[in-house]
Amino acid sequence: MDNFCKICFKEINDYSLYNLIRKKNILCEECFSKLDAKFISFKIGDIKGMSIYEYTDFIKELIYKFKGCADYELKDVFLFRYITYLKVKYHGYYIVFVPSYYIDDERRGFNHVKAIFESLKLKELSILKKKIAHKQSDQSFKGRRSIKDVLEIDKNISLKGKKILLVDDIMTTGSTLLTSIELLKSVGAKRIEILVIAKTKMKRKDEY
Repeated sequence: MDNFCKICFKEINDYSLYNLIRKKNILCEECFSKLDAKFISFKIGDIKGMSIYEYTDFIKELIYKFKGCADYELKDVFLFRYITYLKVKYHGYYIVFVPSYYIDDERRGFNHVKAIFESLKLKELSILKKKIAHKQSDQSFKGRRSIKDVLEIDKNISLKGKKILLVDDIMTTGSTLLTSIELLKSVGAKRIEILVIAKTKMKRKDEY
């Protein structure tokens, strides 16, 4: 049976030991090399985070096709060859998805962040909610700080004693993540880590 790359649709002719063990590959070697995982460490306040990729033009286009064009088949390509590593690293964590507005999810047909990270098979906590449509990339610097008026948390859920993995697709200023962290701490979260697909380069000293 022919096997085709989920990004470029070229036929995959990979007879490497890796592919023989896995039995099915979803990326050609060219597209895999373009993904070029960096595993970049960063911090937001006292919270440790990791970005799998730099926000290159290739990653930007890939996320746009997946998120903006609702190409659901791309959901597996971001974590494809790192699933085992990530499962071991975050074993025992509860996963919290940075929320998108429910109308955006309905229009797209899926929640893009959940679709990417559900392959980690971590216990999910649907505790954060976005109250209104608010796209960070369309906001001014001051407008991005208003994210505190956009997100809310279910205060009926206690996070005491739980290890939380907060995940998102793109980190820009870090304002959304910072607000999410503050909300999670307000219901008892003590140990939080962040995992994002890509992180843009900071342009201001007061941006995270």
